[in-house]
Amino acid sequence: MKKFNKLKIVIIVLNFSILSIFSEIFLWKNVTIEFLYNSLLILIPFWFGIIEFFMNKNKKFKLHPKNYWATFLTVLDIGIVLNIIALKYYSDPAISPVFVTVMITLMMDFYMGLLISLGFSFYFALLLGSSFKLFIILFITGNVAAYFSKNLYSRVRIIIPAFSAIIVQIISYLLYYQFDYEAIPVISFSNFIQMLLILGVLPYLEYITRIYSDIGLLELGNLNHPLLRKLSFNASGTYYHSLIIANLVESASESINANPVLLRVGSYFHDIGKSLRPLFFTENQKGINPHDKINPKLSAIILNKHVTDGIELARKYRLPILIEDLIAQHHGTRIKRYFFHKNLEQELNIPAEEFRYPGPIPQFKESAILMIADNIEAITRSMKELNKKTLSERFDKLIQDLFFEGQLDDCGLTLSEINKIKDSMIETILNMNHSRISYPEIPQELLKEGNKNEN
Repeated sequence: MKKFNKLKIVIIVLNFSILSIFSEIFLWKNVTIEFLYNSLLILIPFWFGIIEFFMNKNKKFKLHPKNYWATFLTVLDIGIVLNIIALKYYSDPAISPVFVTVMITLMMDFYMGLLISLGFSFYFALLLGSSFKLFIILFITGNVAAYFSKNLYSRVRIIIPAFSAIIVQIISYLLYYQFDYEAIPVISFSNFIQMLLILGVLPYLEYITRIYSDIGLLELGNLNHPLLRKLSFNASGTYYHSLIIANLVESASESINANPVLLRVGSYFHDIGKSLRPLFFTENQKGINPHDKINPKLSAIILNKHVTDGIELARKYRLPILIEDLIAQHHGTRIKRYFFHKNLEQELNIPAEEFRYPGPIPQFKESAILMIADNIEAITRSMKELNKKTLSERFDKLIQDLFFEGQLDDCGLTLSEINKIKDSMIETILNMNHSRISYPEIPQELLKEGNKNEN
């Protein structure tokens, strides 16, 4: 991590040096050491004092610093270059933060969208003579674009933040520049082009970086995906288990404002490693359990493989990096109790550590919710009677076990959120397992269409 932090300093200095030189040559066909020096003197402290500070507070940047940092900087650079080209051939109103803000809000979150809007606005304000008016216009426009980019689940709806930005930017320019109506078509055209670029660039950038927007996640969650088709064919029990888990986690995540789309789609893929050895997992067995004939240590190794195989498949098919995390973390480092108990019964004296899943323990709320759902679904399958009281007791016991084992130490869930998750999952389980009335037997001749009572 220290090496990466040192590398970041070098990259940022080179990055802003190249951008400053490009800006001068492209706009004014001139390069001055003074402009480069002044730019770096302001931009470097700004980046490491403000941008990096908020990046380090973001959970996703902590989980995958290289991926998220590189993606953030790449989008910022692309946006700056595009707007420098627009500035060259049009004028100041052609500059718009829509591309960078919407891209980062969709791929990361609202707050990172605000952050890139701040960085973008600061750069162009500095480039054009420390223009405070321009900074305010661009930053306000970016904030509006970020706000309307939240919770977008369709590519068609990307038009909403684009047109919102057009309206706000036009109003701002008219107010600040004494009703300069010539700016209206330039602003409209620039934002419209940037919207089209978002539609074209987003899916490719998602695939390259493995950082997916909710739009990309929903498209990935199509049940015709090759991995899901393979799972349904090779391990149908696991496939239907995954669908049940998806229902559990979606409602639970909504109750605590986590990401329901990530969890639903992640649930589909969380056990894809089982598709390679399906018969070693109880939901796919038909009366014959191959674990009865092998050493419990070997059984533990096989169960571990479904996690490591799942990670390999996620990388091969370029699934989102957060879904790879869900696959790795949904068992945490828990001990496989059945096989550890079998080891004790057979007096094999194999250490408990040999029966642990590889982990790591859940590192964010969504992976903890998936762990809880996976365990509670397994518990309910073994219960003879399902009611709110017994489910509540079993849920509390599960949470106590997870806390005692330290599985929830790093996920960030509060006790209040766990209670909301509990209520949501219990309600979902009871709804999925509701009882039906017993229909009485009625003679067929009485049910025949057209039958009339002659009496």
